[in-house]
Amino acid sequence: MNYDLNYVRDHKEELLSSIKKRFLNPPVEKPVERLIELNEIIKKNRSDVDELRHKRNVISKEFAENKEDNQTKDEERKTVREIMQQIKTLEDEITKYEEEAKNLFLWLPNIVSPEAPEGKDDNDNVEIRNYGKIEKRDFVTKSHIDLGLERRLLDIENAAKITGSRFVFIKGKLVQLELALEMYSIEKIASKGYLPLMPPFMIIRDIYGGIAHMATFEDALYKVTGIEEEGEEERFLISTTEHPLIAQYSNSNIPEEELPIKLVGISPAFRKEAGAHGKDTKGIFRLHQFDQTEQIVLCKPEDSQKFHEEMLANIEEIWKELKIPYRVVSCSTGDMGIRDIKQYDIEAYRYSQEKYREVGSFDNTTDWISRRLNIKYIDKKGNKDYVYTLDGTGLPMQRTMIAIMDTYQQKDGTILVPEVLRKYTNFSEI
Repeated sequence: MNYDLNYVRDHKEELLSSIKKRFLNPPVEKPVERLIELNEIIKKNRSDVDELRHKRNVISKEFAENKEDNQTKDEERKTVREIMQQIKTLEDEITKYEEEAKNLFLWLPNIVSPEAPEGKDDNDNVEIRNYGKIEKRDFVTKSHIDLGLERRLLDIENAAKITGSRFVFIKGKLVQLELALEMYSIEKIASKGYLPLMPPFMIIRDIYGGIAHMATFEDALYKVTGIEEEGEEERFLISTTEHPLIAQYSNSNIPEEELPIKLVGISPAFRKEAGAHGKDTKGIFRLHQFDQTEQIVLCKPEDSQKFHEEMLANIEEIWKELKIPYRVVSCSTGDMGIRDIKQYDIEAYRYSQEKYREVGSFDNTTDWISRRLNIKYIDKKGNKDYVYTLDGTGLPMQRTMIAIMDTYQQKDGTILVPEVLRKYTNFSEI
């Protein structure tokens, strides 16, 4: 884990402004000022330790050279013991202050972009554009849960019996539809120059602390409680595919010519949704286990805005080919992720609810992650700087299937398969 207190000192005003704009509740009063204070205390204590060690070395040398005077030797022994105790006290203080500084640094949000709309929550998000005509129907659109249970495509009851709430058995042709979505999205994004990866499904705590805002996010993670082998750290199941894709580059110096690194991952993800009690408790919109494809980019700072727009465009193209109405919103400062300077969401239209619902987020996290995980690039002159990291949803499989079940639902309850997926399913309706 890497943290940089000089960064806090150099960006004090921007950080104070971002905390205010995000409506955050700091763990201590004046966290930025406290970090700057801790930086000075730690530097002063380290300097004092160096001086004491030098003094100890001088006395030890005199002790070795003094062969006759026992009284002087006793005094020197006593002085060395006192110095060693002073060093220990200072080192203990340094450890304590460094731990406090580390925890405060990890709490800090990213500095918000001036382009991000100011607001407290998703009610303050700003629509940028929308696509697709919302048709008028001569029948009432059934919810995906009613349709899925009626057609025996979803089994919530038996899943709850063996795992508890917010899990599901997906059945029959709906399984094939999900696999079709996975293949389609992977192929589509890979065609844009993104390398496909299947990552590990667990990450150790120290790494997770660098890639996620653990102060607000740990409650949403599933900790693996099996007995670790000697020397191993505790692990967490990944809560989104992007985390292992980026984390693999921790403590790396990437040659400039290898940038940008563009990846598309596919995996299940596991999330307690601890902050979502009472929301979407029925159905498959908000599950503890879900499947997704995800884009990530590591790039030079000056290229991050370009790739932010590129990732969004990649997925807009997918939703257009699926022919599902959607809109793009710019998230408000209070709604966006704490790591993000700017965030876009794609929201697909739900006929059964007569409103748009989120199906993807696209985040420019600049150097927030790379500073914590120590991910740098080296230019041709040998200079090092932090890479910028970006992530963007490919397709969230369950939420995309909901959108298909809504959009392609027929009056008789059958579900048409989007044309672009039929080469994968080999059937045209469910």
